[in-house]
This record gives sequence, structure tokens and C-alpha cells, in this order.
Amino acid sequence: MKIKLFIVMVLGLAAGSAQGAGGMTELTYMDQEADAGGYVTRYLVTDRFLRMDYGRDREDFVLLDRREKRVYNVNHERHEVLMFEMSPLTIDKPKEWDTDDDLLSDKGAQKRLNLIVNGKVCTRILASERFLPEVAQALGEFGEVMAATHAATYLATPVEQREACDLARLVLEPRRWFKYGLTLDEVHYSGFSRRLLNYQSGVAVRPKVFEVPENYRQINMKTQRGGQP
Repeated sequence: MKIKLFIVMVLGLAAGSAQGAGGMTELTYMDQEADAGGYVTRYLVTDRFLRMDYGRDREDFVLLDRREKRVYNVNHERHEVLMFEMSPLTIDKPKEWDTDDDLLSDKGAQKRLNLIVNGKVCTRILASERFLPEVAQALGEFGEVMAATHAATYLATPVEQREACDLARLVLEPRRWFKYGLTLDEVHYSGFSRRLLNYQSGVAVRPKVFEVPENYRQINMKTQRGGQP
């Protein structure tokens, strides 16, 4: 009941807070792997950057430079930065490829549905197209930048362990998961789930949280792999 009440409250505020809010948007989700404890994932979003971490400014983080279309994975313990660049996809859709959206409930801007690939329910989501659309846009951009890297990982996976759901979400159709707006909760075929805990719009920007340490060893993953993503 508390979760439903919170979602209704969020949707009521979204129309005002999501339109042209200045500064930074901060969101936290509760994520949970199958048969494991939950953990918080935080997103900090500006018109230039998207940062992902576990809730603290001084922790390791992943940073998307939306203008340069580059992703940086910063590890403070190793003083190391892995850098990923957007690259063309070199993978085609399988011959058998069918996608469908099974709408379960429609309350205007808020929709609950199953995202299906080849007859399998990949993800069940509750999404709102009016709630923080700039965040959904940034997450879609992150998926596109990382798609070529995920494609290389998919191709390196033994055939019997490959999943069409992963190929769709991470490689071929990363924006499809935000087609109906930002997700408020979701459950994946693997058992992974997430739900929105809270958010703030118009937060004062802290420039240092978007800085990649210059004194860390930086590894270009495309160069590291001989020009391949």
C-alpha cells in the first residue's frame, strides 16, 4: 500500500517537477538480484552527464558524458578508469526475432506491461512517460553507448547460455525499455528487480561528482581490444 501511494504521489508531482527543472536530478532505486539482498543504486543526471553509483559521492562510479558519447568506469582503489566509446554495432538480429509489448494496465501516462522477445516475457515494468523524461532519455543514451561493448560480450558467451532478452535490452533495442517513460518498478526474467525509492529535481549541481580523476590510469577499452568494442 505504501509503495502504491508513493507512486501516485510521484505521478502527481511529475508534471510540474519534470518540466524544465534546472540543476540536477537525483534518483535512488532499490535493486535486488535473484536470491540476494537488496542494494541502492543512485542516478545523478544533468543535461551533460549521467552518473551511477551506490549512493555516496566518494564511491566508485560510472559516468556517461552525454555530449562526447563516452562512458567512464572509475575505480578509486585501483586508481583506474576504464573508458568506453560509442561504436557501430557489428551484430545482426537473429533470423527468428519477434518482439511484442503486452499491455496489462493503462492509466494514461502510467502503464504496466510485459516486454516480450520471441514469446518470452523479458521484463514486466511500470512506467510513466510524464515522470522525469530527461532521465529516461539519459538512460537510453547510456544503453546506446554501451551497446557495442555488450554485443562483444554477448558474442563471447557460449551459444547455449545466450539469452534473447539480454540481446534485446543491452544490444539491439536499449531504448525500447524506456519507450513508455522512466520505470517506477520492474522485474526481469532473471529474477532481478528494482523499484524507485525517491527522487529530487532541481538539486544544486556538485561539479566534482562528474569529474574523472586526471591522475588515474585510463584504459581505452576499444584500443585495449585491438579496435573492437
